[in-house]
Amino acid sequence: MIKTGNRLWGFLEDAVFNIEVAQLSNSYKINKVHLPNDLRDITLGYENINLLKANSYLLGVSNGYLKFDRNFTQNSGYEIKIDKIFKSVLDESPEAINLKDSPSFHYKTNNITFEYSIPEYKKFISPVYSYRLLGLSQKWGQWTEMPDAGFKNLSFGDYEFQVRGKIGEELTNTRSYKFRVERPWYMGYPALGAYLVLFVTLLIIVHKAYERNHNKIIEENEKALRMKNLEAEQKITILQNEQLEMDMANKNKELAVSTMSLIRKNEFLTNIKDQLKESGSSKIKSVIKTIDKDINEEDNWNYFKEAFNNADKDFFKKIKSLHPELTPNDLKLCAYLRLNLSSKEIGPLLNISVKSVEIKRYRLRKKMDLVREANLTLYILNI
Repeated sequence: MIKTGNRLWGFLEDAVFNIEVAQLSNSYKINKVHLPNDLRDITLGYENINLLKANSYLLGVSNGYLKFDRNFTQNSGYEIKIDKIFKSVLDESPEAINLKDSPSFHYKTNNITFEYSIPEYKKFISPVYSYRLLGLSQKWGQWTEMPDAGFKNLSFGDYEFQVRGKIGEELTNTRSYKFRVERPWYMGYPALGAYLVLFVTLLIIVHKAYERNHNKIIEENEKALRMKNLEAEQKITILQNEQLEMDMANKNKELAVSTMSLIRKNEFLTNIKDQLKESGSSKIKSVIKTIDKDINEEDNWNYFKEAFNNADKDFFKKIKSLHPELTPNDLKLCAYLRLNLSSKEIGPLLNISVKSVEIKRYRLRKKMDLVREANLTLYILNI
């Protein structure tokens, strides 16, 4: 340390500093003069500095003296400026641009280089620079002596390049340059509008396709459901028909049993009547009348008719609609023929002879206007 006047001087690697008492307090103030060590070239232990006049000093070095002027209360007012700006397509030669031109770059010339400097020639150390590119990063870069900065393959958008300098401990102003990288045509608003229209169209097509497919699936499911319902209905119909056939068979069986019982009863009564006629007794006539009355009893027919209607509901309606001229006796004969009974079996039921049955059959054919070749029984069975 060396004392000169009211200042105490010291030496650093890149500067010479002094310490003095602050004017407005009891603290100390440190002032630096940036003189690099290689410029001073002072032998260790032989440092010497003298005040020539106000703010003018003489520093002894190994090969002579170094005079410097310094006002520690004023800033030197260093300013930084942007000298040149280059643009280029990737991997092609850069092209300098006019700083006064509109700061708008084609999306292909998106490789930008800046050159800058601090126009100060009376200095003993090199300035350092720091920069940032707003729109890419908010963070300032490290201090470097390189007076240029390059950015490659910038995306489209708005940017602001900012650079500042430092000489020793003194910061310069910040210089900025705003510019824009234009959108590529495929990212322009017309293209984005076309993409939107294409996207909406694609959505509509996909929606329509999905809707058609969905409707097709619904129709197929409905068709399958209808088929299942139809199959179920067919099964139910088959079961119902089977049940009806069983019921019909049972009723026909009951009707056949009741008819045969009636035939046997009438045959039995007819035999008794025939035997009684052979006796010739006058008292027997009343018995024969009673037997004839029983054979011709209307209740027997009504019972038979009810059973027949249960087995074959619409037969009488059908045959009556086809042949309205038929009498109740004709309908009886039709019912017995419907049961496929022979003339021999029908005779006892009507309490007439087999020959009389044949005559009735002949008359019935006439009323029905059947041709000679037609079979009366088959005709009635098919009604």
